[in-house]
Amino acid sequence: MLKYTCPHCGKKTFNPLQKALCGNMTSNGRQCSECGGWCVNGKPALIAGTVLSLIGMAAILYTFFTFRTMRDVVIFGVIPMAATLILRFLFNMFFGKLIPRLKKI
Repeated sequence: MLKYTCPHCGKKTFNPLQKALCGNMTSNGRQCSECGGWCVNGKPALIAGTVLSLIGMAAILYTFFTFRTMRDVVIFGVIPMAATLILRFLFNMFFGKLIPRLKKI
């Protein structure tokens, strides 16, 4: 099974779903089950999330201004928004590495 390494203790404790739910550098992150350290996804996840959000927003605006019926706007506006969220989740799940949480609570 695919496991990701905790940046605090160096043990492979995070599965892909837990890694995806860690969030990006501005979130609280998830706690390691071994050492208790808090981990988040690194800069690549933050950059990919920003780029995907901008592409999704551009697609939604394009849809809003080009389609005439409200049904088309809803259908073709929801699809880019859902695709953006799913792609961000998949990127966080499989790419990049975990880093220690930067946010102080």
